[in-house]
Amino acid sequence: MAEPGDTRGFGVADWLLGVAVLGLALAVFFPYTVGDKQDRSILICVKNLRELDTAMRLWQLDNGKDTLSAVTLEEIIPYLKDGKALVCPSEGKYIVTGLTNPPNCTIPGHALVNEE
Repeated sequence: MAEPGDTRGFGVADWLLGVAVLGLALAVFFPYTVGDKQDRSILICVKNLRELDTAMRLWQLDNGKDTLSAVTLEEIIPYLKDGKALVCPSEGKYIVTGLTNPPNCTIPGHALVNEE
């Protein structure tokens, strides 16, 4: 027979404390996982923009164009690593307008920065 002060199992207070601790842990760690995914997509997009910029320069050299020449995305696709159009991981669209402008992505924050 059980003593009056002897309880077995978890009581309501124990369960509530467990749920509170789990909720606090999720609230603390969830933003880090979302931020990492966004950071990876930005890094991949910027890598793609660098590759597009390199392809633009190769196109310019091969075709003897000056820096004021216009170039389209379709013209530089053969100069990309796999010869295929690149895709932004956040479903943005790449924009190539000319040799004086770096390639852009339609997603805010996805951009080449001056690395000099």
